[in-house]
Amino acid sequence: MRTTHTPLNVEVYRVFALIADGLSLPNRRSSAAQGNDREVRTVPIAPSRGWLDRLGDWAWRQRQRDVEAYLAQSKDVYELEARIRAMERDIPPRYY
Repeated sequence: MRTTHTPLNVEVYRVFALIADGLSLPNRRSSAAQGNDREVRTVPIAPSRGWLDRLGDWAWRQRQRDVEAYLAQSKDVYELEARIRAMERDIPPRYY
């Protein structure tokens, strides 16, 4: 057996290429399945957000509003930078 000889036929590679092409576009339907020549793309529906997701977003917005109000109280740029540094360094202690 030569080292340049491949055990698979060239047609097998074409089959793999067709499979890869079909898997890369899962939302495209074939025109034969539709019965016409138009290409139809379906849009996936986004999953509905649960109440915990909405509650988390609400809490984040509340926290963001508090941070912005705290930073808005600064009198000049230097105090603003000091407040930002203080907030960045205010890391809660680790429990381990």
